Amino acid sequence: MKRSNQIGGLYFIIHLLVEVTSFYVLTCYIKSPVIWGLSLLYDFVAFVMQGFFGFLRDKGLRVNLAFIGTVLTTLSLVLLYLDMNAFFVVTSVSLGNCLVHIHGAELTLRSSKGEIAPSAVFVAGGSFGVVTGKLLSSHGVAVLWILLLNLVTFVPILIAERLKAGDGADNLKEYRFSNGKINGIAVIALATFVVAVRAYMGYGIPTSWNKTELQTIALYCCMGVGKGLGGILTDKIGIRLTAIISTVAALPFMIFGADVMAVSLIGITSFSMTMAVTLALIVSRLPKYPGVAFGFTTLGLFLGTLPFFFFRIQSVLVNSIVITLLTVPCTVILCFICRKKKSLPGNDKSDMLSIES
Repeated sequence: MKRSNQIGGLYFIIHLLVEVTSFYVLTCYIKSPVIWGLSLLYDFVAFVMQGFFGFLRDKGLRVNLAFIGTVLTTLSLVLLYLDMNAFFVVTSVSLGNCLVHIHGAELTLRSSKGEIAPSAVFVAGGSFGVVTGKLLSSHGVAVLWILLLNLVTFVPILIAERLKAGDGADNLKEYRFSNGKINGIAVIALATFVVAVRAYMGYGIPTSWNKTELQTIALYCCMGVGKGLGGILTDKIGIRLTAIISTVAALPFMIFGADVMAVSLIGITSFSMTMAVTLALIVSRLPKYPGVAFGFTTLGLFLGTLPFFFFRIQSVLVNSIVITLLTVPCTVILCFICRKKKSLPGNDKSDMLSIES
């Protein structure tokens, strides 16, 4: 197995474990009168701050942020066990989550020679961890068991560090997934917009069939599979075709699967593939700043989920109309900014790989 795939697999496990801890903690406060504020605090620190720490890594901060992040998630569980103030607990776990994320993103991007699959596999682990953490918390599993599970995270982190070779600067130059004729800033802005839409739709997709724990598990697992599959397909069949499959092909399944689980899950799996597509586009234009590139995707996630802190569309019909209206421009945008399959990564120098191009 290639070194990059090994690192991607290890960070799949790391990401899964850090999300188990994070959503175990958050779910413990689900009935708290301040859960709204705690959730908003978590999303801001865990998502928005990744760009800041990514920039520090890009500028030469060579400390193991994943290790520090796991120390912080461990601390959050200790604080939870000691029944400390909820905002201290959530700040600790969200900052820890942020640091693990950005380290894993940068390491998987730097370790792969122009292939997005290892990073997509890393990101995919989060969906499995989210649902696991929620279920463990809702079923009353003791915090000490989660603490022990969280400590396991240190093992794959240390193994992954031993596998990395150099700083990967040459590997980053091989990401050539965007249309080289489009201005780099425009590519980044449009791709971030698509991420925001994906995050928004993740909350808005009609899933009236989702009534049991097994159905919830299936939902999150399909999200995770879609994220990983998006990276694999992007490398294998090209980014533009993957983008079309993940938007146009997904739309009817998402809309008409509101009451049919199997149909809905196909759409959710397909649309989740856009995660890999957008990350590949942004890192293609920021080859010297992989941490910042990943930070743009998490900024998009925050912006896409932010509206749901203030209002939710209750009507299934209105939701379906909104999803359709959002999917169409996303499809057009992705077809516009993605390069054609004939221009495979590493084979064409027309993309100058910078935001100035």
